[in-house]
Amino acid sequence: MSPSPEIFLLKRVKLLGLETDNPLMDPTGARLLAARIKAGVAVGTRIELVADADGPSGLCAGDRGVVDDINELGFVRVIWDRGMVVDIDPDHTHFRPLAA
Repeated sequence: MSPSPEIFLLKRVKLLGLETDNPLMDPTGARLLAARIKAGVAVGTRIELVADADGPSGLCAGDRGVVDDINELGFVRVIWDRGMVVDIDPDHTHFRPLAA
């Protein structure tokens, strides 16, 4: 004999104290999340430039580094193997993630 439908309506999938869905997301957190998704890499990822970077940074195709931070404007801060720390714009500076 199967339980009545009323029993299923009373059960919850998530426990009340452990819900992960938050209807009141912080605007700054939402911007940071969107920027990280748009960048396509996570903090700690090794990347390699595919083309020379625009501007006075001196970055060249083939330079490698580790993603240190992604700000809410979408700029990716990278600690480069050559010893510099430079923020790059993923819309204008093409890079690829390297295998871990």
